[in-house]
Amino acid sequence: MNRNFLCGLLLFFFAISGYGQVRNDKIPLAPKQNRRPDNFQPIKYKYSLEELKNNFSEKTMSLAAIQHEKVTEVNAKGKWKPTPASIDTHNAPEWFQDAKFGMFIDWGLWSVAGWAPKMEKGAMYPDWYEFRHDTIPEFVKYHNKNWGKDFKRDDFIPLFTARDYNPEKLAKLAVDAGMKYIVPFSKHHGGFCLWPSSYTQRDAGDMGPKKDLIKPMVESCKKQNLKFGFYFSIEEWEYPLIDSKGNLQKRGWGWKKGIKPYTPELEKKISGKIAVKDFASDYLVPQATEFIDKYDPDLIWYDGDMSSISAEGLKTYEIASYFYNNAEGRKEVAVNDRYGTLDKKWLRSVRGDFFTNEYGDMEKQAKQTTHAWEACWGISQSFGYNWQDTEANVISSKEFIDKFVDIVAHGGNLLLIVNLDGHGALPKIQVIRLKDIGKWLKVNGEGIYSTRPFTRQIDGPVAFTRSKDNKYLYAIMKEWPGQELYLKGIKAEKGSKIEILGYNKPLDWINSGDGINVKLPTKLQNEKNRPCEYAWILKIRLTDI
Repeated sequence: MNRNFLCGLLLFFFAISGYGQVRNDKIPLAPKQNRRPDNFQPIKYKYSLEELKNNFSEKTMSLAAIQHEKVTEVNAKGKWKPTPASIDTHNAPEWFQDAKFGMFIDWGLWSVAGWAPKMEKGAMYPDWYEFRHDTIPEFVKYHNKNWGKDFKRDDFIPLFTARDYNPEKLAKLAVDAGMKYIVPFSKHHGGFCLWPSSYTQRDAGDMGPKKDLIKPMVESCKKQNLKFGFYFSIEEWEYPLIDSKGNLQKRGWGWKKGIKPYTPELEKKISGKIAVKDFASDYLVPQATEFIDKYDPDLIWYDGDMSSISAEGLKTYEIASYFYNNAEGRKEVAVNDRYGTLDKKWLRSVRGDFFTNEYGDMEKQAKQTTHAWEACWGISQSFGYNWQDTEANVISSKEFIDKFVDIVAHGGNLLLIVNLDGHGALPKIQVIRLKDIGKWLKVNGEGIYSTRPFTRQIDGPVAFTRSKDNKYLYAIMKEWPGQELYLKGIKAEKGSKIEILGYNKPLDWINSGDGINVKLPTKLQNEKNRPCEYAWILKIRLTDI
């Protein structure tokens, strides 16, 4: 049979199998699409919302009152008060500013569907699939075709088994990638908790995998000497409340129309949520602080701050001050800037130990500040697993390292979004990217970790960092400059050794005019002889920095 014909048949097979094209390393670029399993029958949770209210609400609110009283007492006695004035005096710890690189694990019920419409530019949000599958036309069309009109949000819960979830492997991969902290999506906007919470039955202990998914991650982080972060959404798409007459009500997200009467359609959207009278006091504060008591995180990563409810109304100051007081004198901790609102304006880039942006939405402001900050970007365009990810929308290793270098040069950290699939496995293409940057950091970490911004961050294809003790400048060449590199405005100390990290031979150089001219060895003009594939770092001792 003709060889070309056989190759054509193979390509056709991969196309109809949903795997797309195949790279030289044999790794599928597009995983198989998830659809409704054969013979799947929609579930019904063992308790209706009314039954949850009648059987568990009073007990839950009593437990919440005890926990809230504890929080109030700790904050009254402690150094840190639940006020803007007190919160604003807390700073990002040195370990956070030194770390530079963390893993953001976007994983939850949405990962089972693993889909969002593809975009030419910008971020895609598969982790909003639960909310949008019956509200946004493009999502509705996709969902009805692949899952069925009768398949509701909570029908994803029994399919979320965590079968392939391996926190030890993830923590080891984070270390191999050069990461210093891990932040899993402990509770996203749908309210499903990855740990057994005393304040809801909508958690991994009572539903889905029926086991604690956070504890083994915390243990794995400790084993690998990684810091652990608590991602916690301070808003939820819907939550059941009890009115003054004892009836169920629906609380919508803060920027929606607020409180509405209970309707039966809620039953397949918020199974396991226990109705309370006060969303913040009876639920948010006790749930978050119980997590702090139980898992002792190193940072809090608030999210869901796109709300008309103020930070005071969501009581995020109470949670943060309790977190600070709980750690005071024992270890240094941090809280981000997503507290909620003040006068209906975001507190992002205003309040918090470190400011945040995602896919560059507030990066311009971050680059102009001396405040600690962090960018969250994905290997792909997606927040959450997306079975459509291919080389077309997965960043290359070079592009990724160039972006990372740019962030660090401007004083930021990179919290890299990785997307586990519905079973808890990390797609192979993401593993490749993580290993690539880990390989690069083993050579070049000195110019990244524990550095601070130089007076000039970027000059064309060169980025700069400096050592904390101000003795060394690191010039990061994002493009190979050829036989020599001129760095304007920089003078090296007389007799100083200038070297390329990973190449243990001094380079020839001269101070020339108002800069320095560095000659690059003939041997390194052959890219095979260079210490890494991209972003080569010059280490320079300066006369004055």
